[in-house]
Amino acid sequence: MDEDVWEFIWMKFHSTTAISEKKVLLEALTCSDNGFLLNRLLNLSLSSDLVPDQDVIDVIIHVGRNPHGRHLAWRYFREKWDILNSRYGEALFMNSKLISGVTEFLNTETELNELKEFIQISGGGAGPALARAVEIVEANVRWHSLYERQIFQWLRKSPNG
Repeated sequence: MDEDVWEFIWMKFHSTTAISEKKVLLEALTCSDNGFLLNRLLNLSLSSDLVPDQDVIDVIIHVGRNPHGRHLAWRYFREKWDILNSRYGEALFMNSKLISGVTEFLNTETELNELKEFIQISGGGAGPALARAVEIVEANVRWHSLYERQIFQWLRKSPNG
């Protein structure tokens, strides 16, 4: 999505009063393939009054589900953890939702190590959710190491061969 389309959706998001329409428009903004716009949305969501507090976590999660935004959301989550945890830490469900949403697609050894390092540095707040995230990322890494090459070869195989 180019910047003009993104800006149009952003303006529609601010002009509508229908909550259901706002949610759809906000999610649409997270579908951009433009890293600059995804970063902008992440920053606007947490550091301004432009995105309602209850939608900030959804913005981060949806950016993380976007293949172009996965690494951005993961980095943003780590950089802003103190703010996020202080704002949503009391709401255990919200914190768990955020942690699982940002980490569920991590699948490399590097990302697993980053997650473990993050847990050590952050003091392990939200322990059960972070422990579960480590389990999921470990499973993702295992799956990739076992099957990625086979699937790649299968996909490259000639349909006649």
